Amino acid sequence: MKEMAPSVPIHVASGLEDGSIGTDVTRILEAIDAIENEALILTDIGSATMNAELAVDMYEGEKTIQFFDGPIVESAFVAAVSSGNGMNVSQIVDQLKMA
Repeated sequence: MKEMAPSVPIHVASGLEDGSIGTDVTRILEAIDAIENEALILTDIGSATMNAELAVDMYEGEKTIQFFDGPIVESAFVAAVSSGNGMNVSQIVDQLKMA
């Protein structure tokens, strides 16, 4: 994705603090804090989806945060390239829903 959309910031919030597999709401919220304006959170499996939805619900800031649950690799590629081409988060989510 970095080759296809080098100007698009990508924040990874997967994994647990000890390096094991999993998701942590705190890490997701830290990734949200690291963005400038808007972000799209992508997941594709049970607990990751649940934690992402919880993080979005807990977020109290002014940034635009949207969530999409779908095939992670394909969704990340489409989102990164679309963002690099000037699409906003809402447009990207609409595009992912059509795929």
